[in-house]
Amino acid sequence: MTIQYNVYFDGFNLYKGTLERRPHCKWLDLISLSQSFNPTGKLLKVYYFTAGVKGRFPNDRASDRQSNYLRALEHSGVEVVRGKFHKSEKWKRLVDQKRDQTIQPPLKSLFGLTQNLINESWSRSKPDVPKAQVYEFEEKGSDVNLASYLLRDSFTKSIDAAYVVTGDSDLVSPINFATQTGVATHVVVPGTGQNVDSLRAVANSLMPLDVRALPSHQFPEVFLTPSGRQIRRPNSWH
Repeated sequence: MTIQYNVYFDGFNLYKGTLERRPHCKWLDLISLSQSFNPTGKLLKVYYFTAGVKGRFPNDRASDRQSNYLRALEHSGVEVVRGKFHKSEKWKRLVDQKRDQTIQPPLKSLFGLTQNLINESWSRSKPDVPKAQVYEFEEKGSDVNLASYLLRDSFTKSIDAAYVVTGDSDLVSPINFATQTGVATHVVVPGTGQNVDSLRAVANSLMPLDVRALPSHQFPEVFLTPSGRQIRRPNSWH
């Protein structure tokens, strides 16, 4: 019997775990990649859970690049499920007192005056530590959306197997419940350094995403939509 399966991509975890450091792999064809997870099975649906990014600085083009990519995904047959991306200003405590660790890009020494001022700030803040006002970017809703779609498909018995591309331990419970329904759940972890023991304990299998294979699963430089419109790979994604 041919295994019928869906693939669920945690977009933020995929980006942070693998793609952020590999711009040449960002133009990723998720249908092609998903078919490689189970070449003998029948791929039914691919979901990509993400949120629209917000500008981090003036003239930041990240939102335009993401928009082009999401359009290519949708025209290729991927269902893009959008959460929200929240940008806020918060005061955060500093971790380190060293000048080159406190401010990036690092400030010049200025004959030691910069470091002296940082030291003075630390001294005045005791026993607390100094704070800096920073932008905080948070993705909202994507984890809940992924969990909801996975559980819906598992409890309706519409699939035999599910491949969840994530390293986020927040998804342990929905993956566990999906496994309990009899759906074979397979976790594909992007990148290293994530604590995946809890995911390994509830899934039928867990494996790392093979980054060496990603260059062979890229869209064409110019993606043609069914209507003939062109979507070009961003120049910085080479």
